[in-house]
Amino acid sequence: MAYYPDLSPYSYDADDREMLNVGWLSRDHPYATGVAPEGLVEALEELARRAENVQRGMHFCELCPDFPTARQNTSRGNIFIGSGEIYVPNGEGITYASPAMIVHYVADHSYLPPEDYCRSVLDKSS
Repeated sequence: MAYYPDLSPYSYDADDREMLNVGWLSRDHPYATGVAPEGLVEALEELARRAENVQRGMHFCELCPDFPTARQNTSRGNIFIGSGEIYVPNGEGITYASPAMIVHYVADHSYLPPEDYCRSVLDKSS
């Protein structure tokens, strides 16, 4: 999967919306860590159920210690997160674009997305 710094302009695929990247992680680049706000993982799972821009290929987590572990983490229960994106509008004209794999990054690698992103995800789920 491609790496993009958080809050950089989205350019992974053509889209008419202006979007900002969140959660396009790579083992070769540091990322913010911390304790996720309560309910964030569950809200991301719900968004991942309706992933957009689903591609034919599958992404395996680069942060996992080995390939068998990464392969297991392409799903969360019955939600496939190895392909597709989550789009999250913040209500102020900004839309965030994340790989569906962000669910795993937050839940299992302690990735902490930017504060406004977290708030927007939680607002969208309520």
